[in-house]
Amino acid sequence: MSATVLHLLNDAFPGKVVTSGSDAYDNETNTPWSQTCWNPAGAYVQLSSAQEVAEALKIVNKTGTKFSVRATGHNPNAGFSSVGPEGVVLDVRRLQSKTLREDGIAEVGAGNLWGEVYKWLEDQKLSAIGGRDRQVGLAGFLLGGGMGAFPNLYGLGADGIKSFELVLADGSIINANAKDHPDLHRALKGGGSNFGIVTRFDLDTHPLIKVLYTIKLFNPSDYENIIRATISAQEAMEKDNRIGLFTNFNNGFVAVGLLYADWPEEQPQAFEPFEKLESLMTTLVPPTRGTLLSLAETMGHAQEPKKRRIGSVTTKVSFDLYAQVYEAWTEITKTLPEGMVLHYTIQPVGEAGVEAGQVRGGSAMGLQKVPQCWWVFTCEWPQAVSDEAAERAIEEITDKTKQMAQEKDLLLDLMCMSFATAGQKVLSSYGADSLRMLQETAAKYDPTGVFQNLQNDGFLLKNSV
Repeated sequence: MSATVLHLLNDAFPGKVVTSGSDAYDNETNTPWSQTCWNPAGAYVQLSSAQEVAEALKIVNKTGTKFSVRATGHNPNAGFSSVGPEGVVLDVRRLQSKTLREDGIAEVGAGNLWGEVYKWLEDQKLSAIGGRDRQVGLAGFLLGGGMGAFPNLYGLGADGIKSFELVLADGSIINANAKDHPDLHRALKGGGSNFGIVTRFDLDTHPLIKVLYTIKLFNPSDYENIIRATISAQEAMEKDNRIGLFTNFNNGFVAVGLLYADWPEEQPQAFEPFEKLESLMTTLVPPTRGTLLSLAETMGHAQEPKKRRIGSVTTKVSFDLYAQVYEAWTEITKTLPEGMVLHYTIQPVGEAGVEAGQVRGGSAMGLQKVPQCWWVFTCEWPQAVSDEAAERAIEEITDKTKQMAQEKDLLLDLMCMSFATAGQKVLSSYGADSLRMLQETAAKYDPTGVFQNLQNDGFLLKNSV
């Protein structure tokens, strides 16, 4: 990084620029969840207001400096929230404002974690649709669409965004909503970091959502019956939008989360097929009457240092396909080096979830109104193990899943940004019309291509085809 850029940043943000040699530098470098993103930057700028973000963006634009924007750094794709020594990380974690308007809209800064927002809203007997892990940040989750615990209830997280406050490439600060800049409002719901730096989200709130949840571990040798129970619950979701579910296949166990957006007197009938399984190993989390906050606390990921890579596929619902994916996954795991773990999760979305998003103005994602599964494949490994095996494993399992689904006419184009690996063409998966809309919107609000040319990496429009 040039001395000129550092001089300008230090002048503009005294005491807020962290560079190599300072006590805070290693901590800033090692902030992201995945070690694949621990790339030492030329500088980290700790920003705490939209005005500061605007000033920082003007400096990197004026000097032609590579930059990345980081909130919590939860996305494990290298370079998305990190940059090498030639660039600067614009860190917005300190944008943590929280204001509840009289009309019930929650104005929350982009640096907040979902656990913090849930707690603040719960104190006011309210809920918003957000992440399933308290440590996940608002910005990446919402700009990527936002798969919550109950996607059929009010749609995705992005569907609940009434307005975005963001800084454009020229340093101007605007609000994008259904009235002002409606094209940008729609594009930002699933369109990622292609248009500006979002500094605040204005979110719909709902009366406090009560949640009944339990997490059970089953023996994977019983995978066929576990899959049948999973599909039975998915079918029930089409009639009851309060049902939530995830089925995670891991080394030595299958973790099933049975979630319900209420406190019924009796267990929902949709979960009975799991109760009948004889392969239960243990109940990891007993039936709990909680809230989105307590659920997010329960599901919080361990933060131990590891490298991570993810991949995304979307399909229709099918027992045969689900069983084939399990069998393919089993074969791939046999080839992995010691210390490397590959696991995957079935994440259902129903027709009601797609319709809920359409009612709320739609998004950039081009969702098809059919029962579907948003698969996420995750590989985790320690620093000492080669990255190449993980890259091969994710590529192989995603390619095989797509191929098997395509052969059965079950493949859907969509790839969820939150679960995709860097090389996947997420924006193209939204469909030709959506991609064209995104390109036109970016050209309108970023005519000089700052976010395509100076932004270090991400699911950028320039890489979408």
